[in-house]
Amino acid sequence: MRWFIPLAVLPLLAACSEQQMCISRATKDLRQVQSFIAEAEGNIARGYALEERQFLEYDTEICGYDVNGAPQYCRVPDFETRLVPKSIDLDGEAAKLAALKAKEAQLSVQASAGIEACKIEYPE
Repeated sequence: MRWFIPLAVLPLLAACSEQQMCISRATKDLRQVQSFIAEAEGNIARGYALEERQFLEYDTEICGYDVNGAPQYCRVPDFETRLVPKSIDLDGEAAKLAALKAKEAQLSVQASAGIEACKIEYPE
Protein backbone atom coordinates (compact mmCIF):
# COMPACT_ATOMS: atom_id res chain seq x y z
CA MET A 1 0.00 0.00 0.00
CA ARG A 2 2.97 2.33 0.57
CA TRP A 3 3.78 2.53 -3.12
CA PHE A 4 0.46 4.32 -3.78
CA ILE A 5 1.55 7.35 -1.76
CA PRO A 6 4.14 8.60 -4.29
CA LEU A 7 1.53 8.20 -7.02
CA ALA A 8 -0.87 10.41 -5.06
CA VAL A 9 1.79 13.11 -4.71
CA LEU A 10 2.60 13.29 -8.44
CA PRO A 11 -0.48 15.34 -9.45
CA LEU A 12 0.30 17.84 -6.70
CA LEU A 13 3.86 18.27 -7.95
CA ALA A 14 2.72 18.52 -11.53
CA ALA A 15 0.31 21.33 -10.59
CA CYS A 16 3.21 23.54 -9.47
CA SER A 17 5.34 25.14 -12.13
CA GLU A 18 9.11 25.34 -11.83
CA GLN A 19 8.76 29.07 -11.19
CA GLN A 20 6.28 28.50 -8.35
CA MET A 21 8.54 25.90 -6.73
CA CYS A 22 11.53 28.24 -7.06
CA ILE A 23 9.57 31.11 -5.48
CA SER A 24 8.44 28.82 -2.69
CA ARG A 25 12.05 27.89 -1.93
CA ALA A 26 13.13 31.53 -2.10
CA THR A 27 10.47 32.64 0.40
CA LYS A 28 10.64 29.68 2.81
CA ASP A 29 12.63 31.48 5.52
CA LEU A 30 10.48 34.61 5.24
CA ARG A 31 7.28 32.59 5.67
CA GLN A 32 8.74 30.83 8.72
CA VAL A 33 9.71 34.14 10.37
CA GLN A 34 6.25 35.53 9.61
CA SER A 35 4.76 32.49 11.34
CA PHE A 36 6.92 33.17 14.41
CA ILE A 37 5.82 36.83 14.35
CA ALA A 38 2.15 35.84 14.30
CA GLU A 39 2.73 33.49 17.24
CA ALA A 40 4.57 36.16 19.26
CA GLU A 41 1.88 38.76 18.52
CA GLY A 42 -0.78 36.29 19.66
CA ASN A 43 1.16 35.54 22.84
CA ILE A 44 1.48 39.25 23.66
CA ALA A 45 -2.20 39.90 22.91
CA ARG A 46 -3.29 37.02 25.16
CA GLY A 47 -0.68 37.62 27.84
CA TYR A 48 0.38 33.96 27.79
CA ALA A 49 1.61 31.33 25.35
CA LEU A 50 -0.12 28.16 24.26
CA GLU A 51 1.81 24.93 24.50
CA GLU A 52 0.90 21.53 23.07
CA ARG A 53 0.81 18.73 25.62
CA GLN A 54 -0.21 15.11 25.30
CA PHE A 55 -2.59 13.61 27.80
CA LEU A 56 -3.14 9.89 28.28
CA GLU A 57 -6.71 8.72 28.62
CA TYR A 58 -8.17 5.26 28.31
CA ASP A 59 -11.04 4.11 26.11
CA THR A 60 -12.99 0.92 26.70
CA GLU A 61 -13.35 -1.34 23.68
CA ILE A 62 -14.58 -4.84 23.05
CA CYS A 63 -11.49 -6.98 22.61
CA GLY A 64 -13.06 -10.43 22.50
CA TYR A 65 -15.83 -12.69 23.74
CA ASP A 66 -15.88 -15.31 26.46
CA VAL A 67 -17.14 -18.89 25.97
CA ASN A 68 -20.74 -17.81 26.65
CA GLY A 69 -20.59 -15.11 23.96
CA ALA A 70 -20.45 -12.21 26.41
CA PRO A 71 -18.19 -9.38 25.31
CA GLN A 72 -14.85 -8.86 27.07
CA TYR A 73 -13.79 -5.26 27.46
CA CYS A 74 -10.24 -3.94 27.42
CA ARG A 75 -8.83 -0.55 28.32
CA VAL A 76 -7.02 0.92 25.34
CA PRO A 77 -4.67 3.90 25.75
CA ASP A 78 -5.66 7.03 23.84
CA PHE A 79 -3.28 9.99 23.60
CA GLU A 80 -4.93 13.37 23.17
CA THR A 81 -3.03 16.55 22.30
CA ARG A 82 -4.34 19.74 23.91
CA LEU A 83 -3.24 23.36 23.96
CA VAL A 84 -2.58 24.52 27.52
CA PRO A 85 -1.67 28.02 28.74
CA LYS A 86 1.95 28.68 29.62
CA SER A 87 3.25 31.77 31.38
CA ILE A 88 5.72 33.95 29.50
CA ASP A 89 7.87 37.00 30.12
CA LEU A 90 5.99 39.69 28.21
CA ASP A 91 9.05 41.99 28.02
CA GLY A 92 11.11 39.11 26.62
CA GLU A 93 8.36 38.28 24.15
CA ALA A 94 8.23 41.92 23.01
CA ALA A 95 12.01 41.91 22.52
CA LYS A 96 11.75 38.67 20.55
CA LEU A 97 9.01 40.22 18.40
CA ALA A 98 11.15 43.28 17.65
CA ALA A 99 14.07 41.04 16.62
CA LEU A 100 11.77 38.95 14.43
CA LYS A 101 10.40 42.05 12.70
CA ALA A 102 13.96 43.22 11.97
CA LYS A 103 14.77 39.77 10.57
CA GLU A 104 11.57 39.86 8.51
CA ALA A 105 12.64 43.13 6.87
CA GLN A 106 16.02 41.63 6.00
CA LEU A 107 14.50 38.41 4.64
CA SER A 108 11.89 40.37 2.68
CA VAL A 109 14.66 42.04 0.67
CA GLN A 110 16.36 38.69 0.07
CA ALA A 111 13.05 37.05 -0.88
CA SER A 112 12.27 39.82 -3.38
CA ALA A 113 15.64 39.29 -5.04
CA GLY A 114 15.04 35.53 -5.05
CA ILE A 115 11.59 35.94 -6.59
CA GLU A 116 12.99 38.13 -9.37
CA ALA A 117 15.75 35.58 -10.03
CA CYS A 118 13.13 32.82 -10.22
CA LYS A 119 11.05 34.84 -12.70
CA ILE A 120 14.12 35.33 -14.88
CA GLU A 121 15.26 31.70 -14.62
CA TYR A 122 11.79 30.17 -15.11
CA PRO A 123 9.64 32.53 -17.22
CA GLU A 124 5.99 31.50 -17.57
